[in-house]
Amino acid sequence: MALAVVTVWFDYACPHSYHGLRQLEELASALGVAIDRRPFLVRADSLENAPVRSQPGVVADGPRRPLYQPGHGTVTEPASNRSVNTLAVHAATAYAKERGLDSQFYWAASKEYWESGTDLGNLYTIRRLAMSTGLDWGELWPKLESGRYHNLVLAQHEAALMAGVTRTPSFQIGGRLHSGSMSLEDLAAAVQGA
Repeated sequence: MALAVVTVWFDYACPHSYHGLRQLEELASALGVAIDRRPFLVRADSLENAPVRSQPGVVADGPRRPLYQPGHGTVTEPASNRSVNTLAVHAATAYAKERGLDSQFYWAASKEYWESGTDLGNLYTIRRLAMSTGLDWGELWPKLESGRYHNLVLAQHEAALMAGVTRTPSFQIGGRLHSGSMSLEDLAAAVQGA
């Protein structure tokens, strides 16, 4: 029997996406659900004015104050020294998804952003995360540089808008769209009722 699929639109910079995907992943194995992660750019208006912040091989700034500490709540205000543009990291996630490693890449990047305060708009960071999750940077970098995955992310963002997605996370469960933060109980009920 094929696994049921829950599509979730997320953005790395959204704390509700971080918590929602964590809850969904807890339910996924218990309820026999596969997760289809798709990008939704919360700050799509920042794309023209916020290019990727550094070239590969340039060392990132030192440690930053974490945005999220497990068990201590979430600080939703982004630090001013982080890029609000998540296009490049979503592009790397699209590459990881093609290779069956999007879950590993997603969690590595999210953990860095929310627990260490890492800037996911920095190509050095994306390179390090890609290599640590088993991705081939030599293959990925030319594809990022050409914009191949950027265009895919933008097309998926536009498709999400046309499907009625307006915020993150948004879950497509059994043909029904659920938008915004959901409790674990509500998420479980929606999955079980699908």
